[in-house]
Amino acid sequence: MNPALEYTVHGPEQAPWLTLSHPIGANLRIWDGLLATLARRYRVLAFNTRGHGASAGDASRAWTMDELAADVQQLWHALGIQRSHFLGLSLGGCIGVALALRCHESVASLVVACSRLEMDAAGSDMWQQRAALVEQQGMSPVVQPTLERWFTPAFLATRPGAVEPVRQMLLACPPQGFAGCARALAGLHLEARLAGLRVPTLYLGGRHDKAVTLSEVEHYARLSPGAGFVPLDGAHMLHLENPDGFGAAVLEFLDRH
Repeated sequence: MNPALEYTVHGPEQAPWLTLSHPIGANLRIWDGLLATLARRYRVLAFNTRGHGASAGDASRAWTMDELAADVQQLWHALGIQRSHFLGLSLGGCIGVALALRCHESVASLVVACSRLEMDAAGSDMWQQRAALVEQQGMSPVVQPTLERWFTPAFLATRPGAVEPVRQMLLACPPQGFAGCARALAGLHLEARLAGLRVPTLYLGGRHDKAVTLSEVEHYARLSPGAGFVPLDGAHMLHLENPDGFGAAVLEFLDRH
């Protein structure tokens, strides 16, 4: 079977699986800085979401978050993965929640970082507008505003070497793939289903995140049975602004499960 999703695998063959899911517009390379840390203890699967990188995706109709989760299930099946931990950031966290609701027996534990899990009318309209914009004009118009949402001003000003690869990822994202995932986010309504989560779950939030506030993340944690919540210094790309804090929080949680 040839999986439709582009992916890479790192770490010891006999270690427990850990699957990484990236934000919209980025790709699996966004995790590169954490791979050395995570792959010491885990067999790490990083994949490109439908329509990103070389992952297939026909955006001629609206996608749903459940379909994006089903893509991960199919990838796991193709690779013979029966059970995996899951770490998702932003869109990736939304996919993780949908996946855990869909097949809890396959998800060993779930880390949801900086993810908005419920769209009100304003949020839905915003994602629909971004989808239409990139379809009409390509990725260029959304790149700088995205970087300004994703990073603190200080990080943007002082860490160009860390920001530039992310800029290039955004520019390289296929517009149709971005639009398809944007519409999946526009139709996102997971909040009422969080009470049904049946896997160990940790929520991470950034104290300086302008895209998803700390209070939103804490709210989702309270709605999820037994879930943990850890606030960290940093903005939306929490693992890039605060790699040590992020990595420590993730490993401490995963090692317990």
